[in-house]
Amino acid sequence: MVYRHLNEKDRFYIEQRLSEGDSLRSIARALGFSPSTISREIKRHTPIDFKGLYCHRLTSRCAQEKRANAKQGQAFRQISEEAKMLIHQRLSTHTSDQATLFRTNKLQ
Repeated sequence: MVYRHLNEKDRFYIEQRLSEGDSLRSIARALGFSPSTISREIKRHTPIDFKGLYCHRLTSRCAQEKRANAKQGQAFRQISEEAKMLIHQRLSTHTSDQATLFRTNKLQ
């Protein structure tokens, strides 16, 4: 199974079909996605002040922003506190990055 994100054309298609009153299931079938994917798309990317109206331009922009922000801050989430302290200590004493990396890998 190939995994892909909804693109702007897909979102435009969703907007058009919703305005025609088509069901989420028929839209999903036509696009080759699960009905739950279409439902989540509408729930996640439709602003509250739009009162349920789906706008493909706005949702595309919103999805891009969420995707861009999703990776921020994940680089050091799985590092132990001990490793964080060691890295901070080594950087503050100007220890080489190779020596710091070697020592940190031994802790993990």
